Amino acid sequence: MSYREPSLWDKAKMGLIMGGSVGACLGCLIGFYSTMKFGPGPRGYLGTIGQYALGSGASFGFFMMIGSCIRTDEDLSLGAADRAALRAQMNRYRWSGSGATQATPVAFYFARAAKTAASSEK
Repeated sequence: MSYREPSLWDKAKMGLIMGGSVGACLGCLIGFYSTMKFGPGPRGYLGTIGQYALGSGASFGFFMMIGSCIRTDEDLSLGAADRAALRAQMNRYRWSGSGATQATPVAFYFARAAKTAASSEK
């Protein structure tokens, strides 16, 4: 079974749907709060809440669609030179001490901070 990467159009649709649904939910909450605080207005309760939901869903969905398109990288495969450079960069952060054979940069930072704090307490 082969896996096919989603196309740019598929990612745009997914961003639009996800952003639209989140925006519509938030719009419903904001619309409900607004109608309870200020009254329904001439459109009634359902019309006012629906207007908030559609407006919020459309704008948030639009920006999520753009964001998902921006984050799309067409060529996700690393070449041999890129893998070697990444491996060399990862090897720079190897740390051997107190049983840890390999640590991420964040773990290395916290281990160094803990050693500094322990030495400053003495």
